[in-house]
Amino acid sequence: MKTERLVILVTPEQKQTIMARAKSLNMSVGEVIRRAVGDYRPNDEEAVLAALADELERSAKQTRKALTAARNELRETLDYFAARRRRKAA
Repeated sequence: MKTERLVILVTPEQKQTIMARAKSLNMSVGEVIRRAVGDYRPNDEEAVLAALADELERSAKQTRKALTAARNELRETLDYFAARRRRKAA
């Protein structure tokens, strides 16, 4: 029994393609989507690309953390030297 609803966003072109496919198969749009998802099998290339995308995301997060830490350290260093200049000028 189908009891869950799923809302997805597609481009207008994708919507037209899905609707045309459903009409040509004399099925509901939902049934076409359910069957497509049920039959979907990523090929090896897609699996490798997915793994690379995951690694890239992890790397980007680490890079953002490192950049934030470096920016904070730079700010502390600049503040330190500004304070030294103020003391010398006084």
